[in-house]
Formats: sequence, structure tokens, C-alpha cells
Amino acid sequence: MKFCYLAFVSVTVFFSGCQKNGETDSPMDQNCAKIKQVKIVAEKTSFSVGDEIHLRINEMPDIALFIWTHDNSPNMISSDVDVDINYAEKSDEGWYYLNVSYSDCETHLDSIYISVKNKPATAPCIPTNNTVTFSSIPDISPATVDWSYNTTWNRRVLAADGAYGYPDFNIYFNTFWDTTEPEDGEYSVTTMSATNEYPPYTVYISSLYSGIFFQAGSGKVYVSHVNGKLQVTFCAVSLTGSDGSSSFTTTASGMLTAP
Repeated sequence: MKFCYLAFVSVTVFFSGCQKNGETDSPMDQNCAKIKQVKIVAEKTSFSVGDEIHLRINEMPDIALFIWTHDNSPNMISSDVDVDINYAEKSDEGWYYLNVSYSDCETHLDSIYISVKNKPATAPCIPTNNTVTFSSIPDISPATVDWSYNTTWNRRVLAADGAYGYPDFNIYFNTFWDTTEPEDGEYSVTTMSATNEYPPYTVYISSLYSGIFFQAGSGKVYVSHVNGKLQVTFCAVSLTGSDGSSSFTTTASGMLTAP
């Protein structure tokens, strides 16, 4: 009897020990553990306008709900495991947030900052610095250049003035750049009102000469920085103007560098 009792105890202890060593997490525990490990993955975090942006996750839980948001949008941008943007715009820049959840698991959050900058571009002409040459009105050479905030139009302007009796020349930037240094690259010439809108890579150009107010309705300018100073180059931009009774046209080419 004593031998049998000891045998029974030994078997019981052995059986209990095997049960403890064999314990494993439940499928739900494993799933929750995967949710905690989810991270946003991107090949890079700095893009140019027009690039493709692809954000994905590094860990795939068995069951989870995904909510992607962006700080420039109040709405969810995706409920999938990734985010694809075929053509990046400046408005796509900012923080991307991912919320991963499931009813029996702790909610997990991750984020990533994506930068979108203007695509680099080179002007097709090389004018003399701080000059503006016109096809039908006097040139500004040399020009006195000012880079400031214009309180009349409520936006920043790169302005050039010549001697008394000569034209002026003004390049007004999109209001997006009121408190931020303009990025390098190509900007489109547009109307003054359009420089309040997206995309931010727009400027408005005007010139006043002998009572004739000229303005450009289209064209390109090329922004760069030399020794940290803003520089704008433009090549044969067409301007039209009126003195109230007659119409006039001219083209302007030049390069202006902020002081």
C-alpha cells in the first residue's frame, strides 16, 4: 500500500509538471501581441511633388481593425493595411497616424512624418543677377531688390525698383509662404486671387511703368537659394497692361536675389 501511494503521488506530480511546462498563449493572446508590434514602414520619408508614397505595416495580426488618419484631413484616409498615394502633393505632407485595434486587445498607435517638397528645376535662361530686361519698356538695371511682407496684398513679395521714371517689378508669392521660406523649384505664374489657393507653388507678377499697369497671366519662375538667400529667375514672361484707353504688351526676363 505504501508503495502504491508513493507511486500515485509521483505520477500526479509528473503530470502536473508537464501541464505547466506545456502552457501556451491562446490564439487571441498571440494576436494581441502582434497588434502591439505593428509599426508603419516606408522606404523613405522625404518625397518630391509627383512621387508615389507607399506606407505599410511590418507585422500582420490575424485579426485587427486599421484606421489611418492624416493631420491635414479630419477624415479617415484608409481602413486597409497600407496607404498608397499615386501623385504626392504638398498637401500630403505631415503626420500619418495608424490606429490598430481589436475588441479583446489593447489599442495600439503608431505615427510617421512624411515630407513633400517641390521638385527641383533649373531655369532655361541665365540672366544677369538683379536685372529685369523688357522687350518694349526700359530695363531695370541694376535693380534695388526688397524681400518683404506686403501689407496691402497680405503676402510676401520680391520687389525690384530702378531709377526714377523706370518700371518696377513685383513677384508676389502664394500665401502658403507667408511664414515659411519658399522651397526651390518651378512655380507657375497665376492671378493674384489664385495665390491664396493650392497648390502653393504659384506667384503673381506685376509691373508699373508710366501709368501702365502690367500683369502676367501665365508663365514660370524658378526659385532657388544662393548662400541662403532667395533667388528667382524668369525667362520671357509675357505681360499685358493698359493705361485706361490703350493696351500694351511686353516680355520680361531677369534674376532677382533677396538682400
